[in-house]
Amino acid sequence: MDREPAVEQEPSVTTTGWLRRSLNLGKKPAVTTPVNDPAPAMKETQQMSLFDIEQAEGVAQKKTKRPPAGIRFVLNFSDNHSVTVGERPGTIGVKPLVDDDEVFRIYVEDDGDTVAPEHVEFGVEKGVFWVQDVKTVHGTVVEEPGSKPIQCIPYEKYFVVRGSTVRLGSVSFTLN
Repeated sequence: MDREPAVEQEPSVTTTGWLRRSLNLGKKPAVTTPVNDPAPAMKETQQMSLFDIEQAEGVAQKKTKRPPAGIRFVLNFSDNHSVTVGERPGTIGVKPLVDDDEVFRIYVEDDGDTVAPEHVEFGVEKGVFWVQDVKTVHGTVVEEPGSKPIQCIPYEKYFVVRGSTVRLGSVSFTLN
């Protein structure tokens, strides 16, 4: 039997060809092997067009990523109830006002009548929670751990760190 000697290829060329075929890059199989083929040999491949290569690369790059979890803050109120807030701005007060889908409203109980219907506004800016007094009679005070209490000036934002206490008249909450 006359047999031609096997042509050996460099391992990197063989590996690269296998990798490109696995990722559907560069070449695509010409014909599929029948299931009952007793000795499947290396199949020839066809050249892919530039369109096929770009399409295959696009499929390889598309990964389903979970959206990043939003920032959450827990407001632990002095009457032992907690409210979890996200990045949507809101207000804290005593009387139910007309609900607005764009503003998150938190209602608190105040028997001493020291909390206004809309006492304080809050929100998140660059991942930091802030509060803003809306010119109330009894005011708003921010107490950071290890610092002196700060009386809020109406309509000025005060950035609050976790662990701080915010007092609205006789009601308070701790930011966690």
